Amino acid sequence: MNKKRIMKLAVSATSLLSFVSLLAGCGGGGGESAPPQIATPTNSLVISTSGTAAALYGVQFTLQLPPGVTLATQGGALAAGVIAPSGGAAGATVTTNYDPVLAPRTVTVSLIKAPPAFPAGFPVGPFMTIIPVLPQGMTLAAGDFTLSSFKAWDDLTTYHEAPQITGAIAAP
Repeated sequence: MNKKRIMKLAVSATSLLSFVSLLAGCGGGGGESAPPQIATPTNSLVISTSGTAAALYGVQFTLQLPPGVTLATQGGALAAGVIAPSGGAAGATVTTNYDPVLAPRTVTVSLIKAPPAFPAGFPVGPFMTIIPVLPQGMTLAAGDFTLSSFKAWDDLTTYHEAPQITGAIAAP
């Protein structure tokens, strides 16, 4: 073998070994992992997805609040922490559209967790925590809120919408 060919093989083998070592260090433990647990206040809602998808990269929906329920605002925008990505979507980018004067009160939410910052997207399951402001004496019940216009994307390259993915609301 000539010297160039040996060098190419050595570089290729080293690169492959580095890549395999990197992958071996990821995940650890083997077996199935438990779904992410979300620490939520008792006055919060958890929005989840269900269905079959290898990964999700974006979600959009409208949440209608029951009469008397609002979302905290500060300076004309939603207050920090009122709507937050959680579970597998922690760290995602969230945009909202909320007008506390309109009736019925609704908030439209878009969440993106996509490449290059998040090449793996996020798994199906809990992905967002919302903390509403309840009127005095009201008990939080997930069934009082309405989730509509739900869309999930499993491929942002082609903007493929995943119709098999549905959204759900739960209250701890």
